[in-house]
Amino acid sequence: MRPLPPVEKVAGGVFSVPVVVPDNPIGWTQVYVLESSAGPYLVDTGWNAPSAWDGLLAGLVECGTSVEEVQGVLITHHHPDHLGLAGRVRDASGCWVGMHAADTALVERHRELLLDDPEVMHAETQRLLEEADAGRCEIDEIVGAARGLALPLPPLPDRHVGSETLRLGDRVVRTMHTPGHTPGHLCLYLEDVDLLLTGDHLLSTISSHVGVYGFEDASADPLGDYLSSLRLLQDHEPTEILPAHRGRFHGVRDRVEELVAHHEERLAELKNALADGPLTPWQLCHRMTWNRSWDEIPILMRRAALAEVLAHVRRLEREGLVTVLPGMPTQVRLA
Repeated sequence: MRPLPPVEKVAGGVFSVPVVVPDNPIGWTQVYVLESSAGPYLVDTGWNAPSAWDGLLAGLVECGTSVEEVQGVLITHHHPDHLGLAGRVRDASGCWVGMHAADTALVERHRELLLDDPEVMHAETQRLLEEADAGRCEIDEIVGAARGLALPLPPLPDRHVGSETLRLGDRVVRTMHTPGHTPGHLCLYLEDVDLLLTGDHLLSTISSHVGVYGFEDASADPLGDYLSSLRLLQDHEPTEILPAHRGRFHGVRDRVEELVAHHEERLAELKNALADGPLTPWQLCHRMTWNRSWDEIPILMRRAALAEVLAHVRRLEREGLVTVLPGMPTQVRLA
């Protein structure tokens, strides 16, 4: 894994603290510390693991503060590398934790399901893979790898944050609802320093993962939401863009155009693959272009690849360009 970058002062009263994501190629999550007259606030917290917690504590000290002084935590989205340590930060400081209501609803649902039956998520993964036409060996490998993650229950936020203007002490933060990567993803604009914090919505060198998983609203169109949300940012050209992963960068409009073009290419690739007749989602996975050959994709990332294909199929279905024939397995054909 690449070495962690240093804690860094980004602008007046804004620091970035890299918090390790253990055993994951993403490497780390950038937690942002916002100084204010009321005390420090955090944007995201990192993965719930001992090494991540130790790194967050040390990073806060390097910023000239401590976890006990934290006044509030703004969570960009519910994924464990962003929300994971929020409960521990709240326990240590008594601060509030805010997240969009759509992601909070997912966390509530996941907690309810996991407390009722710890195997329910794995059963849902198996069902989706069977419907997609994955082979039995791959299904067993993917479900087995998922069981090995053993994630703690996600903490519940205690505030809902939508598209609004927040006053954090003397600091003004404008939050924007940017669904797609998750239903409740938030981006944050810091007016006083002209910085845009984009979480996983807008990244410098990689495309944000947009996928269809179980337990969502069956009418959801995450890729359609993502493309619309990208366009919401086109009128913003801040001094710098601060994502949660990889490096800071400039140029919202150029990056949005690149990402829209990327997904248009993926949609066209799916239509081309279906030109000779119906295919199952798993067959489509094998026909798509990835950043490596299918055999080289780690087993858990194949589940993510299927989710991405399903999101693109859902977008084509909403546009009336493909028809999805449910069954065991599901078939996709051109409309």
